This record gives sequence, structure tokens and C-alpha cells, in this order.
Amino acid sequence: MNIIILDGSAMTSREKAYKHIAKELHFPGYFGKNLDALFDLLTDMYVNDDTIVILMNARKMKKSLNEYGERILEAFNNAAEDKNFIFIVKD
Repeated sequence: MNIIILDGSAMTSREKAYKHIAKELHFPGYFGKNLDALFDLLTDMYVNDDTIVILMNARKMKKSLNEYGERILEAFNNAAEDKNFIFIVKD
């Protein structure tokens, strides 16, 4: 079982959010730092059905990023559904 913990309080801007996600998920240097690239890598080889991704402090991320924070959550939820990994959101 692979457990990845993301900290929403570290995601105070789009740039910082993608940097944090890329670091914790060990994304390659070519990661495009946008929602499409995030979804693509999440559904590629970086997570699988043996993975649990936990986003802590989601409320802080959503407060900092507003609607874009919701879009990041949507990308994770869609990828989790597509790739069959577990995505947990904790406020």
C-alpha cells in the first residue's frame, strides 16, 4: 500500500500547489503544471489501485486558490475514479 499525504496549507498559489503535488507524488521534471497535465500523470504510472492519496487541510487550499482549488480536487477525484485509487479529503 502506497500512502501519499498532501498538505493543502502548502498550496497557497497555483505555482506552490503544483510544486507541492509534484514533489510528493515524485512527478518527472516535464510535468506541465496545469490541470490536464495533473490528470494525465495521476492516471499514468504515478498512482495505481494500491495508492491512497490524502489531502490534509483542504479548506486552507480552497481558501487560497478559490475556484482553482475546486478544480484541483476535481482532477484528483476524476483520476481516482478512472484509475481506481483512493482519494481522501480532510479539512
